[in-house]
Amino acid sequence: MHRTVDIQRIAADLALQGRPYVLATVVRAEAPASVRPGAKAIVHPDGRVDGWIGGSCSEPSVVRHARRALMTGETELLRIGPEDLEPPTGVTGLTTTCPSGGTVDIFLEPVQPTPLLVVMGHTPVAHATAAIGEAIGHRVRLIEGVDLADVEPGAHIVVASMGHYDEDALEAALAAQPASISLIASRRRAAAALDLLRERGVAEERIAEIDTRPGVELGEVTQEEIGLAVVAGIVQRMRAAQAAGPRTAIDPTSGSEILVDESTPSAEYAGETYYFSCNGCKGRFLEDPARYVGSPA
Repeated sequence: MHRTVDIQRIAADLALQGRPYVLATVVRAEAPASVRPGAKAIVHPDGRVDGWIGGSCSEPSVVRHARRALMTGETELLRIGPEDLEPPTGVTGLTTTCPSGGTVDIFLEPVQPTPLLVVMGHTPVAHATAAIGEAIGHRVRLIEGVDLADVEPGAHIVVASMGHYDEDALEAALAAQPASISLIASRRRAAAALDLLRERGVAEERIAEIDTRPGVELGEVTQEEIGLAVVAGIVQRMRAAQAAGPRTAIDPTSGSEILVDESTPSAEYAGETYYFSCNGCKGRFLEDPARYVGSPA
């Protein structure tokens, strides 16, 4: 019970901070598994784990699939067990490296915070953009000035100060670790703002992060239409990032589809790179690669 209460508290804190996570819940366990049904853990985007859903035999695989769930936004049911495991349709089978055996089913539920839209400026278009963001369910902060000290990383920032303090607002936005920066300005005014940032020593690769023609082409004229186009552009980028999805590969030792990132075990054979769900699978592969991929030509 204590562990469950801790997980609930951590989840509540993350929600208040606007941070994403994956809730991993053990829904089934066969002895001699080291966890029981109902055990929970929170997996953070950087791979940190709060809670207990199994040790080194299963945790790396759970973390990789949890990170994929965050990228796709889709739930996933994992079955972690021996090499001859045959999971039912709709369940992802992963091989455990534990010599003791046992099988565990873990349900992964990604939890994404409501997107944060920060609009900088006290102008009609700033208020229109903020209102449209609120209307589609985003968390919205309308800020007059350039103080973004308490803005969480990952926000979508729109500079709509209309020439009053554009350069200062853009510098503050670049320092806030945003998901995107949009500048509402004429082409001439936008170019002048970027040139001033260069004079201040802002690196060109950082300047390239600023979208000076934000939004989608609606043929907008009114302040409200401009705000609509900008918010639509932000939503479009968010959906495109989700659609891109993570990089995956097939583990040759088990036939399972796995997430490929910097932590995924890999090995070279006959000029090809192969990826594995665990280090034990990699070890079996290296003992006899031809058994899994055939003799090289």
